[in-house]
Amino acid sequence: MPYQLQCDGCDLEREHADWADANEAASDHEAEYADHWVSIIELQEA
Repeated sequence: MPYQLQCDGCDLEREHADWADANEAASDHEAEYADHWVSIIELQEA
């Protein structure tokens, strides 16, 4: 299932194939930019 990252503090929009990768990327981004909040959105497959 694909997941998309969206950040409230910048124009980050990135897709990941699985939740573990998306979660790690979101955590890394939030650690680098302490005032950003990243949402992980589950995308429906076509």
